[in-house]
Amino acid sequence: MTQTAYARLHCIGSGNLASAGIKILGKAVCSWATNVINPQATPIAPSHPAPAKAPAVSFLSSNSTTVSVNLEAKAPFPAIRALFDHLHSHLDDVAKLNATYPHRGVIKTAALHKAESDQKFTIDLSPMRNSRIPEALRESLDPHGLGEVLDLFNAISAQYVPTILSSLSILAGTDLSVAHTSYNMNYRLCDYNPNTAAPKSSNGCGAHTDYGTFSIIFQDGTSGLELEETPGIWVPVPGDATVVLTGWCAVILSGGRISAAKHRVRRAPGVRRLSAVLFVTPDLDVKLKPLGDSQPIRTFSDTIMRGDLDVATFKDVMGKRWRYREGNEEMDNADSLSQDNEIENMVWG
Repeated sequence: MTQTAYARLHCIGSGNLASAGIKILGKAVCSWATNVINPQATPIAPSHPAPAKAPAVSFLSSNSTTVSVNLEAKAPFPAIRALFDHLHSHLDDVAKLNATYPHRGVIKTAALHKAESDQKFTIDLSPMRNSRIPEALRESLDPHGLGEVLDLFNAISAQYVPTILSSLSILAGTDLSVAHTSYNMNYRLCDYNPNTAAPKSSNGCGAHTDYGTFSIIFQDGTSGLELEETPGIWVPVPGDATVVLTGWCAVILSGGRISAAKHRVRRAPGVRRLSAVLFVTPDLDVKLKPLGDSQPIRTFSDTIMRGDLDVATFKDVMGKRWRYREGNEEMDNADSLSQDNEIENMVWG
């Protein structure tokens, strides 16, 4: 099976797009289909290399649409594995990387000593964090995979992020680019390594919905990622799939016309799994409320409708929960609320 991408969005009907090189696997086709497969859609981002040629697309129908896209860009998993392996055995380089971003660090290894947290190790990067890595350190890590990793994220940012955002704008019925003028992006590498504090735990990553506009998840061929189709019903995603998921910011900015995808990662004892994720979020100073003049199709809280929260504040509130879940931050008043429970109360009231 080739790599595929899944985007959970509302569906509008059915059709036959075989002439466009598209195979319909379900009954529904999304309104954003033609733009997802059309890399000539007007880019919103600053000038970058030309978008990739139109990828093959399939559609799967359920309560929310799943769109699979065969991207030209592939994650360099041998390089990702090599980078993690090098850092696991060279703690001096870990210290040097973390020193470039002392606020929260770059390498997260809470799973080494916290059995109750997500059982994974992560490397968190971004254009800002990458710029802080000294040239000598970057050159020393390039032979261990860092260069190939950064090349992947640069290619995806240039070739697919503008097209996906344009396509989501069609579905949202409003121009989402006005909230994404700075192209706020973060990159994450995940190592679901069996050598953690809880080697028999199935909890690789707890159930949650991403906070931003959308995320692109590359997998190494190992299963484990699951999507919640209906409350309590989890459906496994093929391990070789590249997954495009919408998050809370997309829900709010679209007035509820885009639905977010709740997901989790389950571990199999003794099995190592790798993934690479690109997160796209609105500008941090954007007020989180439905964009445009159209009426929201869902009832939001007064806080959301007034635009009392900007993206930075929303991220900070949600970030405390996900960092606590991942074991990277303590909470003085941790309670039974999940990451999504607290956000649902904030968004819907």
